[in-house]
Amino acid sequence: MSIPAAVMNLSKVHKNSSASHKRMRGVTLLGLWACCLICLLFLSGQPVIAQSAPTYTVQTGDTLGQIATRFGISVEALAAANAIDDINRISVGQVLLIPGADQTLPTIISRPGETLFDLADRTGITTDQLAVLNGLDTSTRLFPGQPIAVPANRPNPAFRFGALTGMGYPAQIVQGKTGRLQITSSRPVSLNVTWNGLPLALSVAPTNDESSRYTAHIPVPALLGPGPFPLDVAYTARNGVTVRRMFPINVVNGGYLSQEINLPPDRGALLAPEITSVELITVTQAWSATDTPAQWFAPFLRPVSAEYPTTSPYGIRRSYNGGPYDNYHAGQDFGAPVGVTVTVPADGIVSWAGPLVVRGNAVIIDHGKGTFTGYWHLSDMFVEEGQRVAAGDLLGLVGNTGLSTGAHLHWELRIYGIAVDPMQFLEEPLFQPDETLSDG
Repeated sequence: MSIPAAVMNLSKVHKNSSASHKRMRGVTLLGLWACCLICLLFLSGQPVIAQSAPTYTVQTGDTLGQIATRFGISVEALAAANAIDDINRISVGQVLLIPGADQTLPTIISRPGETLFDLADRTGITTDQLAVLNGLDTSTRLFPGQPIAVPANRPNPAFRFGALTGMGYPAQIVQGKTGRLQITSSRPVSLNVTWNGLPLALSVAPTNDESSRYTAHIPVPALLGPGPFPLDVAYTARNGVTVRRMFPINVVNGGYLSQEINLPPDRGALLAPEITSVELITVTQAWSATDTPAQWFAPFLRPVSAEYPTTSPYGIRRSYNGGPYDNYHAGQDFGAPVGVTVTVPADGIVSWAGPLVVRGNAVIIDHGKGTFTGYWHLSDMFVEEGQRVAAGDLLGLVGNTGLSTGAHLHWELRIYGIAVDPMQFLEEPLFQPDETLSDG
């Protein structure tokens, strides 16, 4: 029997019921018709809500510039997508296509039990905007951890977390990249912040009033995720009670390629566990400190001249001598002849300088707050342990020592011991002083 036929038979059974039963029958039939609709949509393989391209309906007072800002796109792109010749002439009720919104916008992660109305309250974005950007109905119930697209330039909602008056952190971070955390408070507080269980070393940034501002890096391992991971923030209130909140950050795929490396017999033996494990203990001790104050705040300088290109980028998955791809390149390789000058990219203190079996002649610099850079395979080293160095100082010369198949500089950046992409720091300062503080 078909579902509509079943509904008709039910109506015949109740035909002679009392008025109250009729009212109940109406409710029952309404529920059954709703179930029928859901079942039919499910059986047809189509979602309840389907939208091929996000749209927005112009409201009273809207301008094209305001709409473009809401959805994180340019006015020119919005006008072109909707064949608008005069950007100053749009009409209330006009439906606009939002180009590229479902591919390019950042996302936030929904919490258990949340609806779009809850997310609107949390982010300061209207429910209708969230629905349009994500092709959802405003009444749709979200599943925990569901990524929801938001405008790139979104407003700063009211932030309520006791003495903490603002928080800035990325909604998502690419594997191998580094995010930034900024927290402001109305008074000095003792903060305890962990990222996926890893304690973060906070720096206190200057302010012009009684408030306090704290900053830290959020490093993402190249092999972590994808998926949501917790940023846990806690402090002790004046009454001695620990106040804690968790903010999910979505880790997205880095799209790293794979590479097979064939080592000559005399160097392949350097991969033996009894060699690599001992050396790992040495370098781990050299990059484990987190109590050194931050030494630099400007973007890094390139450690070798720009004329020497990248020969192997950070994050690429590697197989050695036909083995499994269970490793990745923890740094950035620059192909350069032996003897090319290597300079210090940012202020710091040398925590290691000496020969190693796998890494060859190596230098490690402590830049403060758990941030270190490493330089492997050098032919010469011109610094020593404990020496304070500044950006641009001479560090050493490119070489081919240790586990190396040719002359090059391996440049590594580690935060709390986690290897992250150093190239990101050539373009970005340690912290953005004008970064928007918001509740993610």
